[in-house]
Amino acid sequence: MGLDEVNFKIWCQKLLAALQFCAGKTLNNELSKEGKLIRILEDVAKKLKAASDPKRREVLKVELNRLQQFFQEVKVCQLPLNPHLLSKSCSYFMSNALPLKISFINANAPSGNINVIFNVCSSSDPQFLFIWLQEGLDMQMIIYKCLSTGKGQGLVQMVPDATTLAKIHRESGLIEPLKENTIKKWFHHHHPLESSYQEVTL
Repeated sequence: MGLDEVNFKIWCQKLLAALQFCAGKTLNNELSKEGKLIRILEDVAKKLKAASDPKRREVLKVELNRLQQFFQEVKVCQLPLNPHLLSKSCSYFMSNALPLKISFINANAPSGNINVIFNVCSSSDPQFLFIWLQEGLDMQMIIYKCLSTGKGQGLVQMVPDATTLAKIHRESGLIEPLKENTIKKWFHHHHPLESSYQEVTL
């Protein structure tokens, strides 16, 4: 496995070098900015994970200044997750699992803010969907954009207006893990009409 990872890294470096050789100055500058942004996010995420609880707010404040300085220098930067999206500043905070939630201000104003998650321990694999479909299993899944930016890290498009399991857990007043019918009760509470309940749970 380790040898495969080294070979893959070397292959990617060669591919990037070929792309930079063929690309013009504008594209090379953009790739450089995107690479720097990812390196900063990776560094921020690692520092947050390493910091103790009392120090995390202090670390966040320092690193937010670092990100703001980056955007002051580059003005605009395309998101590697979707090259059509331009970002010109950002803010972020942590969830209980310590990924970064980043809200970018879209340079294309009518499109609104861009919310993504950057995690340094991402392990989900969207290939499962294609395997299930090949086996005739349609799990009715909605696929959101995700991009690996290195070993065990990547960017994930946020699900808009989503409620986390942690929030459902808190609203239910539970101290222990979620019970089997907790989510069902939560849906019934927010969709008391049977027709509405059936619509959101199908």
